[in-house]
Amino acid sequence: MEQFWHNDGHYILVRINKTELEVVHIECPGPDDAECKHEEYGCLVRFFINRFGMECNAGSCPAEEKIDICWTIVGDKRNPDSAQVWFMPLKDEVFSAWLISQNHVSELPAYEPGQNE
Repeated sequence: MEQFWHNDGHYILVRINKTELEVVHIECPGPDDAECKHEEYGCLVRFFINRFGMECNAGSCPAEEKIDICWTIVGDKRNPDSAQVWFMPLKDEVFSAWLISQNHVSELPAYEPGQNE
């Protein structure tokens, strides 16, 4: 089963605390019926990052305060305890090149509200 990567406007705000990178905010732009939403947990991207932190990150990028991300879920989103959410920074060079090749575009488009609905 192929994973679908969502570029729907999620981003994280981070700060460096000594040698640790801390997530201080996770922005979920989706409406109540967005693909990331779960009836009990709300935004699954936020739920997984709050629960597991940067362990959900599958990519790399320069450290910046705001990191735009794509995300995917492996498993059944109706049962988050047996699923996993992964995110990739849009500025990850290998990932963005792959995403561009999948979308057949010359550059990775920035998210715009209403784009993937």
